[in-house]
Amino acid sequence: MAPLRIYEAPSNIWTLAPTFTSAIDRSNVTVADFLREQNVTWQREDPGAADIRIYKPGHGRLDLRGYLRGYFRKWSGFDRSALVLLGEPREASPLEYRFARPANTLACAPGETLRRLYFGSEWLDPQLDGWHTRDDRVCWIGRPTPERVQMAGALEKMGVPLDIYSEGVWPSASWRGYSEDETATSRRYRYRIVAENNATHGYHSEKLFNSVRSGCVTFYGCCPTLSLPHMQDAYVPLQLQALAERGDHAPRVLEGMTRVMFSDAWTVYSFRAFYQRIIDMARSVIDR
Repeated sequence: MAPLRIYEAPSNIWTLAPTFTSAIDRSNVTVADFLREQNVTWQREDPGAADIRIYKPGHGRLDLRGYLRGYFRKWSGFDRSALVLLGEPREASPLEYRFARPANTLACAPGETLRRLYFGSEWLDPQLDGWHTRDDRVCWIGRPTPERVQMAGALEKMGVPLDIYSEGVWPSASWRGYSEDETATSRRYRYRIVAENNATHGYHSEKLFNSVRSGCVTFYGCCPTLSLPHMQDAYVPLQLQALAERGDHAPRVLEGMTRVMFSDAWTVYSFRAFYQRIIDMARSVIDR
């Protein structure tokens, strides 16, 4: 296999180097081991010596200067030796999505034109055997927005036992302060609400899988067009009535979670799949 030198451009949003010690799947192989097996050198210095560059844009404004810069980059060929990982929703990075090239872009809000970016995660035992010993309450970890605050109020009026965790203060009696460890907090609860920060263009982050691998029966709010066949029966669409009837949904979802976490279905979110997508796209860009 031909050597591949990848340069990861600095980003103030996220960086990939800390994941190199993580397991790529349920084996003991790390990301660093996997990259060596693939004959890939990952560097954060000297972009001129790399075969391809990776950019991870953050938040950006839709203004005339940015529009002209994006237009120049797209049509000048500047981006043709680069990969772009769009880990933000379209509303947060409108210019990057506007000028994205399908051939070299992975996006968490791909719409109908781009290829999907699934964030990589390590496998965890969801500890479902002890699920019935957890608190029979609903956990919600997320920042307050008007829509979420309104839903929390409706759940409280319905008598749904709710504990909310966030660094930002919720105007709710269910707010319990900040959770330093998302997994440890989630594993105390039978149920969890997960609501994406954006519900358009098929936006999908790591939140759902993080909840499922924590062993929570998850009520998931997302883009109505999002299709996740690999997660079939492993969560419940987020609705007030479904939360009121959460005990009725639990047996089916627990079976679905077991299927996902103890089969190959979960590997969509593995670091192996994450880096393999990047490597395959990089080689295809170089070969064009």
